[in-house]
Amino acid sequence: MKFTKILSLFLVILMLLSVLVACGGTLAETTGKQEGSAGKDDSRHEISDTVPADLKYDGETVNFLVRGSSNTMYQYELACEELLNDPLYDAIHYRNIDVETRLGLKIKAIVQPGTYEDRTTWNNSLSVSVLTNTGDYDGAAFYLSTGAGLAKEGIYYNLNALTKDEGGYFDFEKPWWNQSQVDELSVYGALFFAGGSLTISQAAGGTCVFFNRDLFNQKYPDERDATLYQLARDGKWTIDKMTDYVSNCWDDLNSNGVADSGDVVGIRSLGNASGVMDAWIYGMGLDITKNNAYGEPELVLVNGQTVPAYEKVRALFNNEGGIVIATADDLGETDMPNGNVLFMTQALNYGMEMKASTVNYGVLPVPKYDEEQDDYRTCFGNSSSALAVCSNLGDARAAMVSAVLEVLSAESYKQVVPVYYETVLKGHYSREQADAEMYDTILNSFVFSFGFAYSSSSIGGIGGIFRRLQFDYDIQNYIDSNKDVWEQNLTDLLLALEDVS
Repeated sequence: MKFTKILSLFLVILMLLSVLVACGGTLAETTGKQEGSAGKDDSRHEISDTVPADLKYDGETVNFLVRGSSNTMYQYELACEELLNDPLYDAIHYRNIDVETRLGLKIKAIVQPGTYEDRTTWNNSLSVSVLTNTGDYDGAAFYLSTGAGLAKEGIYYNLNALTKDEGGYFDFEKPWWNQSQVDELSVYGALFFAGGSLTISQAAGGTCVFFNRDLFNQKYPDERDATLYQLARDGKWTIDKMTDYVSNCWDDLNSNGVADSGDVVGIRSLGNASGVMDAWIYGMGLDITKNNAYGEPELVLVNGQTVPAYEKVRALFNNEGGIVIATADDLGETDMPNGNVLFMTQALNYGMEMKASTVNYGVLPVPKYDEEQDDYRTCFGNSSSALAVCSNLGDARAAMVSAVLEVLSAESYKQVVPVYYETVLKGHYSREQADAEMYDTILNSFVFSFGFAYSSSSIGGIGGIFRRLQFDYDIQNYIDSNKDVWEQNLTDLLLALEDVS
């Protein structure tokens, strides 16, 4: 085992060095403000956690319920028990060995099918175990949008009661915790779930724009793909600019007068079937909720700025260069890996599919509403993981679980995140140095809100408003018709969270 570990680490180091030579980069570093950030600081390994170095447990096993699905990241982000000859998962494997050795315990991931279709069964497994006190699970990495609602049922332990000042070991001021999430999700003094370096699926689920460089150069020979990268650098990559490129890209190959399967199009989307569309809320400078002067979340997506932003996004996808597909069953032949789509919004981890294709692709941030908007903004998919501790645990065991999650997070910050940022994203998924630069821009642009976490499970689906682009209706009327319901649902949610805080 020792020889295997040394050999595997040597191979990972060689791979990382080859990437750094090719990309001219150094290890991505978080700024400490929130986990999405990437920079050039070399002090990552110098930041120590505050868990006592001599803390030891007598061979205990800590059980986490995790999700199994076609995306293996959900299954392995907390524990990967075997070497998989994959730089990311092998880094997770060795991270856990280090944490287990340090704390004198075993970390076990209990896998249960956890796709969106499995949400009811998965959530029931967790909630029944907690409510009946079976002791099956100590914590969970749950599907954010479908599992957030369990907080109001009292299933999750208040993480703020497990900080280093309250008898536990969490230190949410450390850079391995997403500070934006900690701030946004804390209500009435309670924090029921969080994320950061340990929930690598959040970084992987960040939304970006993949584009076909060869197709762009064919359609715009006087500009070339370097123009797109420069627009992004200069803060001039806007939805209006993207719409101009999209509207001049359509080739009606079957001559039926409709952008459909097999045509060359400027942009495509799965419409109401794609959670990736939620990123347009943040890309357009909007938020679902913002905290008022009392620290309570209020709906802000119902204000006057939403309608013009929505109409811009709708115009992008519904001009003759765009195609909005209702469901995954209607995909047809028009797809980015097939080479006949100019732009497509997708999660960062979609680079796996793009790398396997023959398309000469590049990557950009989600465009801004206009040049006056300060920064590019993105969110991760709401299927990404969030971390929770089960509320039925006794104080001593809950403290132990907090120690495990704190050290796992710290070691992820040091060992796993650099591998994902540099080796995977900026190495494997980049075709040239400009793409690696764009990944830094995207990783620095993550935003989060209370409403994003709770929209699907408790508020009423307001977060999916940009998934409705294929429907021809008055968006202002839609907001006006649902506003009172959404606001009442938010009020009820806050009352429930106050009760269990």
